Amino acid sequence: MKLAYARGPPIAVFAGSWKCTVSPIDGTPIALGEPFGDCEPDIDRLISIATTVRIIKQMGVKVFISRELGEDEVDAAYAGGADGVLEELSFSRDEYRDGVQFVLFQPADPVELVNRVREIAQRHKKPFDVLVATSFENAKVFAPYVDGVVLTGGWVGVELTRIDHLPEVGRCVHCGMDFLMYGNSLKRCVYCGRRLIKVITSTRPPRSKAVFRSVFKQYVNVNRLRFKVV
Repeated sequence: MKLAYARGPPIAVFAGSWKCTVSPIDGTPIALGEPFGDCEPDIDRLISIATTVRIIKQMGVKVFISRELGEDEVDAAYAGGADGVLEELSFSRDEYRDGVQFVLFQPADPVELVNRVREIAQRHKKPFDVLVATSFENAKVFAPYVDGVVLTGGWVGVELTRIDHLPEVGRCVHCGMDFLMYGNSLKRCVYCGRRLIKVITSTRPPRSKAVFRSVFKQYVNVNRLRFKVV
């Protein structure tokens, strides 16, 4: 099914190439209204998770998710820039334990969190990183006070729509500009001269954390995409 990104944030993050015949590489930004691939219709949840993780990463905190989400959802989170899986961390819940790096809290508000962290720090006199398990809606409330958040849900809404045709689009990562490729006759950005990256492809790298991190770093500074007809 050929799909386009129909409703949601101005820029979403694509995830779920393993459910597509042609698509962007996982972690690639897709602009609102942009056709992006021939995929299964349930891919909207994976794009939603990846987009949510990217938005919270932009707040300056680490983002972790639970393995309980499922394999596809965990990979989608990595495509959005997730820093890890909760179950793989050295952590304890609500109380410090010798040898752990993280203490995970689930407070009602920042006041409760700060008081609890101060109490534990004064009692144990040991360093630890603070994690908060919270939904996307509350992540921005806790972000200034913590080292990282563990997302529990409340994913950003993403809607897809069916289309009839997938255009051939090239993207300049430096300028954040998309161009119609016209059968590969246009290969470089008309503004900076850099080589264009083909957005939709049937050739994709392996589904791995290393690939997800690489793509995320490549696009982390792309805050907007523009479409140019030349």
